[in-house]
Amino acid sequence: MTGEVQMAPSGSIWKNAIQISAGQFHNGKYATDLMVRWVDGELTLYTYVGAGTFGTENRLMAPNDIWKNATLLTSGNFSGKANWDVLVRWVDGELDTYVATSTAGLGAESRMRDPNDLWKHDLVMTAGNYTPNSFNDDLIVRWSDGETTLYADTAYTSLGTENTLVYPGT
Repeated sequence: MTGEVQMAPSGSIWKNAIQISAGQFHNGKYATDLMVRWVDGELTLYTYVGAGTFGTENRLMAPNDIWKNATLLTSGNFSGKANWDVLVRWVDGELDTYVATSTAGLGAESRMRDPNDLWKHDLVMTAGNYTPNSFNDDLIVRWSDGETTLYADTAYTSLGTENTLVYPGT
């Protein structure tokens, strides 16, 4: 890894960023945007991020207690729309997708899973294009027991086909 570019100095406001997810939220061709959830529940979208610049800042949600309960988020194209979607796992295990999120705000909320104990064990999740359909709609989850699962071709309302990539204890 070479050519490091410092985006913000040590001790900057970025120490309060709880989660960051890259995506495509501005009808562009490339995933050059960052969705940021802050410690105070604020949700910010930075478009056209590049080396040495955070691009344009767009506040999607003012600081609030509701978004303090978001435990994980990732970005993917689960709806097939031009702008990507934000998938959120809440503290109670609920999964929601915000369809076609843009600089204008979070997209329409769509429930993927009701609150449940299983999804409280989702420690890490990311989305990408890992199957032949050429969409960034594949969800990868690492569970608390070490299992890693690919949900291929996930839609904004339902998980895709479950494929275990790493079994627990291996």
